[in-house]
Amino acid sequence: MKTTTSTIACLFLLIACIETDPSSGNRMISDRNNKAVTSFEVDKELENKILSKTDRESAERGLLKVEKAFNENPEDEFNIINYGIKLADLGRFQEAINLYDEGLIKFPESYKIRRYIGQQYLTTRQFDEAITSLSEALTYANDSPVIEFEHSNLKNNKKKTVYNVKFNIWYYLGLSYYMKGNYDKAISSFRKCEKYTNNNDLKVVIANWLYTAFAKIGNLDLAEAEIMSIPINMRLIESKSRKYHDLIMLYRGLVTPSILTKRNGIDADVGYGIGNYYLINGQVENAISAFNRVISTEQQERIGYMAIEAELAVLLGSQISDL
Repeated sequence: MKTTTSTIACLFLLIACIETDPSSGNRMISDRNNKAVTSFEVDKELENKILSKTDRESAERGLLKVEKAFNENPEDEFNIINYGIKLADLGRFQEAINLYDEGLIKFPESYKIRRYIGQQYLTTRQFDEAITSLSEALTYANDSPVIEFEHSNLKNNKKKTVYNVKFNIWYYLGLSYYMKGNYDKAISSFRKCEKYTNNNDLKVVIANWLYTAFAKIGNLDLAEAEIMSIPINMRLIESKSRKYHDLIMLYRGLVTPSILTKRNGIDADVGYGIGNYYLINGQVENAISAFNRVISTEQQERIGYMAIEAELAVLLGSQISDL
């Protein structure tokens, strides 16, 4: 199978750093010290380049507002969390992590800060750190409300989030295991999410990731059972949920990859799903093409992008070893 020289060059470091767990067949991308190897190690202040000029200006205004609130009251847990969120919105992930680290000194038992720092560790490919932080968050969140919506105390928040704290802790923990190739633990974490799945959006999100995780371990019967529980027509709020619903319809054979590409453009999360669809159906060359289209964009902060990094490292590494 042919691959372009530029693609192999871009991913050479990833391919060279593959480690395989011989006991489980799991894979992860790491260096000898078990640290994630990605472009973030070169550019820790990677900006979110997919933001339009207008959106970036809006995000910068939002940052100034929460920065002012934080400076006025840096001992407030919510101000710390919201400031970190706005930093991450602009791609300033390492700054957000540093802020949350300082926040844990002030609030050493905060499961909310740990939930957000875990997400940023995941985004920056520090998967082991993400797992540690999120696992600690679960311990401290043990006595917290079952359904605790995020941002619920944000003044003048016009959009009610569909996500809740415990769902997100388990969700990002599952994604961290998934990125390491530990699909059994990913499935277990995603299953725990179901206890906190109280709306259609969350049902779609978890069904999508359970499908992909079950498919990775070769259990296509359980994978199919997950997506068959999702109706063709659903009332959804979040754009991310609608994209995952599109992918579920693709997996069920009700739409085609070309339709999803036309509808969503070169979107990292959709692109990863399309590539997975091809892999499950034995079309490896089409999968690599789908993945490469996303890799050529600036969507490094997206879940789909980091999953594609890992997939391409394995696929292209396998091809090179066969030359």
